[in-house]
Amino acid sequence: MTSMQKSSSIKIPTFDKENYNVWKRKIMLFIKAANPLYLGILQNGPFVPRKEIEASTVDGVLIPAYWVNKRPSEFLEPEKEKVALDDYLQLIILDALTLDKAMRGNVIGCSSAKDMWNKIELLCEGSEEVKDNQRQILISQYEAFMEKSGEDLTTMFERFNKLMTELQIHGKYYDRKELNVKFPLTLPEHLEHKVIAIREGRNLNNISLETLYGVLKSYELEFFQKRAILAGSRGKMANMPAN
Repeated sequence: MTSMQKSSSIKIPTFDKENYNVWKRKIMLFIKAANPLYLGILQNGPFVPRKEIEASTVDGVLIPAYWVNKRPSEFLEPEKEKVALDDYLQLIILDALTLDKAMRGNVIGCSSAKDMWNKIELLCEGSEEVKDNQRQILISQYEAFMEKSGEDLTTMFERFNKLMTELQIHGKYYDRKELNVKFPLTLPEHLEHKVIAIREGRNLNNISLETLYGVLKSYELEFFQKRAILAGSRGKMANMPAN
C-alpha cells in the first residue's frame, strides 16, 4: 500500500481558524504522509520540466547553452506525474477549507499550492513583522514567568509547557538545561529544598522537563501529606483533656 493510499483512508483535517496552530500541525502531518514530495512543493512551488538548449553559433557569435521551460506537449510521463502533484496538493488544501467559505474564497484564485499555503499563513499568522512582535511578547512572558497566587504545581507546569509550545511555534527554542534551570526558579517556596537537592544530585542536561516535574510532584504530594498528618496530630493533642 502506497503512502497516498494510506493517507486516503484518513480524513483530511478540517481547517480550524480558532485552533490554527493545531490544525497546521495536523495538516502538515497529513500532507507528509500523503506524499513526502508535497513538502518540497509547499516550500519551492510546483515542479517545472526544463530542457537544455545546446550551444550554437549564429553569424559567428557563440551562444552558450541555456535552459528553458518545456511546453506541456514535451513533457515525459514521469514529468507529467510530478507536475500533477501540485494539483493533488491544491485539492487537499481546498478540501481542508470546505467548511470555511471565507478562507476558501481567499485562496481559490491562487495558481499553485505554494501560493495557497503562503496566503493561509499570512492571513492566520500575519506578516514577518507581526510574527517577530509575537515572538518578542512570548519571550518576555517566558522571562517574567512566575507562580500565580494559589496555583498548584500541575497547573503551573501546564501553563509553562503551553508557553514553551507557543515559543516553538514562533521559532524560539530553549535547550533542556535552560528549561530545567528556569522552571524551578519559578516554583513556590515549599519546593525550594527539593530543587536544591535535585541540582546537587542530578545533571540537568540528562533529564527532561517532564521528568523534573514528576520528581517535584511526588515530593509535593509527600510534603502536603506529611503536613496534613502533622496538623491532624496537633489537633488531637489540642483536644485531649487536661489531667
